[in-house]
Amino acid sequence: MVYVEDGGFVTPGQPICVAEEYYPGLNTKIFRDNVVISTKAGFVNYDRSKRIVNIKPVKSLKDINLGDRVLAEVKDVQEKIAIVEILAVNMKPLKHKRTAVILPNIKTKQDLTECIGVGDLVIAEVVTLFSGVIGLSIWKNELGSVLPICSKCGRPLRRKDKTLICFKCGNKEKRKLAYIGVASLDKWLLGKSLPG
Repeated sequence: MVYVEDGGFVTPGQPICVAEEYYPGLNTKIFRDNVVISTKAGFVNYDRSKRIVNIKPVKSLKDINLGDRVLAEVKDVQEKIAIVEILAVNMKPLKHKRTAVILPNIKTKQDLTECIGVGDLVIAEVVTLFSGVIGLSIWKNELGSVLPICSKCGRPLRRKDKTLICFKCGNKEKRKLAYIGVASLDKWLLGKSLPG
């Protein structure tokens, strides 16, 4: 039995057909009573020769893999975890932002609120992918905040000697800085790869 015709639109969890008619393929799975359901919003595609049903997603999100470098904006910081929105992966801007978490440094047990701040742009590395949650690390030398933002007035912080200072309000803050230049940040935002 077929519940949705070829080319029909389905949402996650919607019944498509019974497994006796078509086996589950991409973005589908078998649910109760041997019914094949969709796991993503998209369009049904029946491969009649192979007897498989696939779903072509409405929008395909860029895959994020272990070891990828990402540019992210910090949305919330707590002592042991920070929530960020990924803007670019491996210097390629994302069309659809992805949410991720920055994990604490297990070795030093350093408070994250002393390493990054809300509004900062950070470069991080993907270290875990578990149940759809993207875990990031900023603990290598070349990772960390590339554009720190003042927590009081929202202006960029500037480095003066060994401290960060806001030239607008005078606020001083600590950050774990990434060792890249402004030119490299432009490359992240514009999607241009580094030379050679």
